[in-house]
Amino acid sequence: MIFGCGIDIEETKRFDKHYFENGILSNLIYDLFTSKEIENFSVFGKEAFLKGFCFKEAFYKALNNPDFDFKDVEIIFENQNDFKIYKSKKMDSIFNYLKIADIKVDIQQADKYAVVQVLLLKENDDK
Repeated sequence: MIFGCGIDIEETKRFDKHYFENGILSNLIYDLFTSKEIENFSVFGKEAFLKGFCFKEAFYKALNNPDFDFKDVEIIFENQNDFKIYKSKKMDSIFNYLKIADIKVDIQQADKYAVVQVLLLKENDDK
C-alpha cells in the first residue's frame, strides 16, 4: 500500500546558479546535506548534488511530515546509477510509527533537468 508519493524536478542551470558560488559550494549546500553526502557527491560532480537535492525534495513531499529536516535522510551514490538510502534514528522512528516499510526511488536526468520520484510504501495490512 502506498503511504505517500513525491516528485521533484530541477533545472540544472538554475540549480548551479543557486548552489555553487564561483565554482565552490554555497553555504546552502552545507545546510541541506550531511558531510557524508557532500564527500560522496564530490566524487560524482555537480549532477550528484542536483540528484541528491531532487531526492530530498521528493522524499519530504512523499512523507509530508514537518518533524524532521533534510539531514534525517541521506542518499549515497555507489556509481552514476546506483545508490543507497540511509535514515537517521529519528527518521527510523517516524517510519516505524507510520508503518512505512520501503522507499522506492526513480531518478532520471537529461541535459537540462533532473527528475526524482519517491514512493513510500506501508507494511502489508493483510496480516
